[in-house]
Amino acid sequence: MKRLLGIILLAIWIPALLPASEFDELVREFSRQTGSPQTRIPFFGIARFVVAVSHPAGTSDLRLAVFEHPNVLPRDFGKVADDVVGGGWNRIVRAQSRKGESTNIYTRRDGNHLRLLVATVDGDDATFVELRIRPEALMKFVDEHRCDRH
Repeated sequence: MKRLLGIILLAIWIPALLPASEFDELVREFSRQTGSPQTRIPFFGIARFVVAVSHPAGTSDLRLAVFEHPNVLPRDFGKVADDVVGGGWNRIVRAQSRKGESTNIYTRRDGNHLRLLVATVDGDDATFVELRIRPEALMKFVDEHRCDRH
């Protein structure tokens, strides 16, 4: 039991000791531009550890940042997201709803992997999710879970 507790604590604290990643820089820049602090998600480090070990659907890394009540209008969110994401990413989707929701999806190659970044705002919350995925494993997962109802 002590060993398991030690492993869990290590999984939580190691990411905090590593140098800031590009995702962390993106989160800081969004916070700076909107004046909104990032909301901490309890025990999310454990979820990241599970993803890193089990690789569900080919995913080897998972990052999440949530901002409550960001000081950005949904119609302006696309430009703000483009600014903080930077030029290394390719935007593949930009969608806005009549209800004031806005979503941008970006991709970028990372060796044999694909990085997928989803940035969304729904009026009350802004969320950034980044995944590192093996494309062939993702396609296999999609094929295995396809629903062929017509």
